[in-house]
Amino acid sequence: MISEIDIDKVDSVFAKHFEGYKKIDDPFQKVAIYSNKGIISYSIIYERAEINYILVIDQRKGIGSKLLEYALEDIKKNKCTVVSLEVEEGNIPATNLYLKHGFNKQGIRKNYYKDKDGILMTKEMR
Repeated sequence: MISEIDIDKVDSVFAKHFEGYKKIDDPFQKVAIYSNKGIISYSIIYERAEINYILVIDQRKGIGSKLLEYALEDIKKNKCTVVSLEVEEGNIPATNLYLKHGFNKQGIRKNYYKDKDGILMTKEMR
């Protein structure tokens, strides 16, 4: 079961898995968790949304898809027209997950992840 939670409850998890993570006091940020096996953070800012993080503890069990589907449904309910994200260029499983859910590659962000490039991906929400 996926449920929204308070970001304060997952700060330590984000800090452990995302080097340099800092809590942002952001009224637009939402966080959801799936049975303690995955977390998604996304922001809804008026008609735009951005996937901030997806962290899956147990990979290859469909948890990433479930979290992404949950966020996309919430994003759609909030009448967003486009959602974007960045994914590390070498992260093939994540890139394939986003492509499977209708995201398109838009460009490269040089050194987005310190010394690694990021792929900018977007999805039109209609």
